[in-house]
Amino acid sequence: MKDWLLIIDGGATKTACAVVHAESGEIIYTKTAGGSNYQAIGVDSATEILQALLAYVLAFLQQQSHSKIAVATFAMAGIDSSKDHAIVKAIVHAAITKSQLDIETLIIENDAEATLLGVTAGQTGALLIAGTGAIAYAFDGKRIERAGGWGHRAGDEGSGYWLGQEVVRAIFRMEDGRGEPTILKNDVYSYLRIQDVTDLAAWIFRPSYTNAQLAKMGAFLADAVTKNDSCAIQISMRAAHELVLLACAVLKKINYQGEAINLYCNGGAIKHNPLILKAFSQDMTSMYPQIQISLCQHQPIHYIIERTKRAYDNL
Repeated sequence: MKDWLLIIDGGATKTACAVVHAESGEIIYTKTAGGSNYQAIGVDSATEILQALLAYVLAFLQQQSHSKIAVATFAMAGIDSSKDHAIVKAIVHAAITKSQLDIETLIIENDAEATLLGVTAGQTGALLIAGTGAIAYAFDGKRIERAGGWGHRAGDEGSGYWLGQEVVRAIFRMEDGRGEPTILKNDVYSYLRIQDVTDLAAWIFRPSYTNAQLAKMGAFLADAVTKNDSCAIQISMRAAHELVLLACAVLKKINYQGEAINLYCNGGAIKHNPLILKAFSQDMTSMYPQIQISLCQHQPIHYIIERTKRAYDNL
C-alpha cells in the first residue's frame, strides 16, 4: 500500500497543492488556487481557499486504493510570529476538518522556512528570497534564523516591490526635472498604455492597484541595464547592496564564522536581473570567500516536497 504526502505551498499570490508518492517522490496530483496569505486576504478567505483545495485532494484520493496521508506540510506565507502561527494553525485545522482528510503527521510552518529546509537538505545553509518581498533565512543545523520580510511598508529593500517603486520614483523625478533622464519611462508607459506622468500617478492610486503590479515595473531594469541606462544601473546596484546587508544580517544570527556554506538565492528580483546577481555575488564572496552562491533551479514547492519527504523518512 502506497503512502501519500500532501504539500500545500500557500503564497501571497498563488497556493500550489501536490499529492506525492512518499517512497518515490513522484508527484501524482497537482492543483492551484489563489493566494492564501491571511494577512492579505483575511482569515475567512484563506480558509475557503484551503477548503476548496483539500476537497479536490480528497476527491482524488478517494479514487485510489487508500486515502490516508502520512505527512502533510502546509508551508504558508504570513507566518511571521507565534501569533501568526496560531492563526494559521486554526485556519489549517478548520480546512482539514471540513475536508475530512485523514492525516497522520501535520507540519505547519512559514513557506520560506520549509523551502530552506528543502533546498539545504537539512544541512547548514542559507536562503535569500528576493521576489515581491525580500527575506533571508539561515539554518545552522539546529535552529532557523530570519532577517527581513517585514513588508513593503517597513522595508523589503532589494525586493521586486522595492525595485518597482524605485523605477516609478525615477520616472517622477525625471518628469519633474529633479532627476536624470531614463529609458525606463518609455518601457513603463508602453506597458501600462499611458501617455504621461499624470496617468502614472492615477494608475498608482487606483482602487485595483496591488503591490504585485508595482513589482512588475522592476522587471524593466535588466533590459535598461544592457542599454547602459545610468538610472537602471544605479537602482540595480543599490538593490544588490541591500540584499548583501540582508544576507549578512541573517548569517550573523547563526554566528557564521566564514566556513564553507551554501547560500541559495530565489525570486525574480535577483534571478532575472544579472547585474543584481553579479554585484551581490561579488560583494558576498569578497567578504566571505568560502560562501558558495547558487540560484534555486526549481519552484519552491519542489523543495517543500523534499522537506516533507525527509520528515516522512524520519518517522
